[in-house]
Amino acid sequence: MNQQAYQEAASRMIAAGTIPFPVSEALIGILQTIMTPEQARFARLFDRPLNRDEIREKSGLDEAALDETLETLMDNGIVFGVPSKSTGIMVYRLLPPLPGIFESTMMRGESGKRQQKLAHLFEQLFEEISSLVQDNYDAVVPAFKDMPPMTRIVPVEKQIDHDFDTVMPCEDVKKLVDRFETMAVAHCYCRHQKDLLGKPCRVTDERKNCLLFGKSAEFYINHKFAEAITGEQAKKILDKAEQDGLVHKAFHEKYDTGRDEMAICNCCPCCCETFQSYYNGRAPAVTYTAYIARLDPDTCSGCGDCADICPMKAIEMNDDMAEIDDARCIGCGVCAYHCPTGALALERTGQRTVFEPPPKISC
Repeated sequence: MNQQAYQEAASRMIAAGTIPFPVSEALIGILQTIMTPEQARFARLFDRPLNRDEIREKSGLDEAALDETLETLMDNGIVFGVPSKSTGIMVYRLLPPLPGIFESTMMRGESGKRQQKLAHLFEQLFEEISSLVQDNYDAVVPAFKDMPPMTRIVPVEKQIDHDFDTVMPCEDVKKLVDRFETMAVAHCYCRHQKDLLGKPCRVTDERKNCLLFGKSAEFYINHKFAEAITGEQAKKILDKAEQDGLVHKAFHEKYDTGRDEMAICNCCPCCCETFQSYYNGRAPAVTYTAYIARLDPDTCSGCGDCADICPMKAIEMNDDMAEIDDARCIGCGVCAYHCPTGALALERTGQRTVFEPPPKISC
């Protein structure tokens, strides 16, 4: 009965997100590590986001027991609860495996046997997905084209033309920060998982540089996943990320770029799960961007720094000259920021989607 509860809870969590996951041994192992059987049975109730009255009716719990259960599941990063914008009534939803459970289990930066176990279980889960995609590549990859981008690239602040009158505030990372009164910082969950696996980041020594905004920040502050910071502190974190060659990736409510940003991750290709999913053949690289890198061939020295630092490998050197693959370029501006001769610059394109299928990896 307990095993069935975990399997049904896993199915509910998968249905709560947009990324298809197998109800696998690794996923069940993760849930058994973070939830009791009773909590798994409670999680099965979430066939959709629910308010408190709906949960009470479905669960049959009294007020005190319901409060305790919801608070525990939110403290454990299994359920996310925020007030509805339209009604102000608290709405609770089950978090999916990714993005969701993975982040909440890693973003406190905790270590120890339990966290190491979770890090290995997530690695096993990601490997299972890679094998599933690679074994069914021709059938699975076309379906990826219907998958909405989860992220939007916010370009390096110093590489956008601030005098250009069509630049949107959300494209200027400093102005984006200024739009929010509440913000927080948490451990980078991707880098923390890699640290627990003994695979430390090759790009940066920073660990506390995932930023949260608005209601998301309030939730993660209240449940002690993150700590409140000021706008100036957030901007310093973003400056350091740009110096280190990290990519700003914004996450929006319901993956809709017309809605507010919930978070900004500062990502590297060796740790970031969205980059790693692409390079390990389990998902496409798919994101929104509004910029593209352009080269001035007369200024290019042929040093190759841009090709080395590009997170999408969209730049190759040909006869000591950088060549940009427009289809792969995500317009992050990392190459331009670190070009020693200023041969690279960002050109605004308006919002576009970059979609690069996962590579087919031969065994």
